[in-house]
Amino acid sequence: MFKISCGGIHGFAEFNLPRGSEPADLVKWATVFGGLKGLEPKQAIHYITEHQCLWGEVRTHFLLKCLDNLIFNLDNCGNLPMSQEQVRAFLMEYAFTYYSF
Repeated sequence: MFKISCGGIHGFAEFNLPRGSEPADLVKWATVFGGLKGLEPKQAIHYITEHQCLWGEVRTHFLLKCLDNLIFNLDNCGNLPMSQEQVRAFLMEYAFTYYSF
């Protein structure tokens, strides 16, 4: 489960790593996403597509899926952000693994 936020609104995407391609260190594998911090959704799409060759199809696909969910929620949720407690509860309910950075 991956979460991305913008202005208190969140986007989520679930992904499964293909069998045999699991990274030895998931945190290290995910640190490349730190470059998304502070970007507007359109900037994030551009950043992701720029790095697609380096990150591979799996990371690129689920990031774009997550960003699509964020954009949908920004357009349709108005000012109904989830509290930190609600986000944490959601992630603990649905995520097999939960890392925060």
